[in-house]
Amino acid sequence: MLVATDFDGVLAPFDVDPMAVRPAGGGMESLRALAALPATTVAIVSGRDLDALGTLTSVAEDEPIVLIASHGAESTSAAVRSAMEAAAVSTEDERRLAALDADISRLVAERHPLATVEHKTAAVVVHTRGLPRDIADAAVAEAREVALTHSGVRVLKGKSVLELSVSHADKGSAVTALGRDRGVTARVYFGDDVTDEDVFARMTRPEDVTVKVGPGSTAARHRVDDIPAVVAALEQLLATRRTHTPIE
Repeated sequence: MLVATDFDGVLAPFDVDPMAVRPAGGGMESLRALAALPATTVAIVSGRDLDALGTLTSVAEDEPIVLIASHGAESTSAAVRSAMEAAAVSTEDERRLAALDADISRLVAERHPLATVEHKTAAVVVHTRGLPRDIADAAVAEAREVALTHSGVRVLKGKSVLELSVSHADKGSAVTALGRDRGVTARVYFGDDVTDEDVFARMTRPEDVTVKVGPGSTAARHRVDDIPAVVAALEQLLATRRTHTPIE
């Protein structure tokens, strides 16, 4: 079995400061316990870069939990890295990102100083969490306009964020690659944002369980309301898995 989950909005509540978020109690504990069971692979999937995801989850290098970051472009799994090699950021992509980053940083500093800019390995992100709706909408709209003046930029609108990426990776491809490498026959995925829909769209086997967290249209088969409901579902999954998984 593969148990995979997004991080922000699923395991951890949002915060105005992206690096101030902390996982809700119980979620990481259940994931670590699941990862210790036989024939069970656990992955945390995020748009954050690998260093930030490792810091926020406190997953150590020697732990069995797989980290998939930058929407699949980075991972602690060699199999995922190999599968996503075609989507890796090239030298030309890096030059494109540098030019985009400079333009977005200038836009925010001069016209939208209440917004913040996050610099990732393969993307630049405009954060508007906590801002009045009209100010946030204006910042996002103008950042999108700037992005359209640059070729090869993928625009991803999330919850109070606009991510402008030069990577061609996606979460669905990365999660599928991990499952294939581990030979799993059942997959579970929890996600709350538009980038998680790539995973939901790929997980269509009868044995797959896809769970949308919160409101909004989705390709997921199931839905829970919030992070406490995710924690409860993980705890229930752990209890059931312990009952039906022989201890080696």
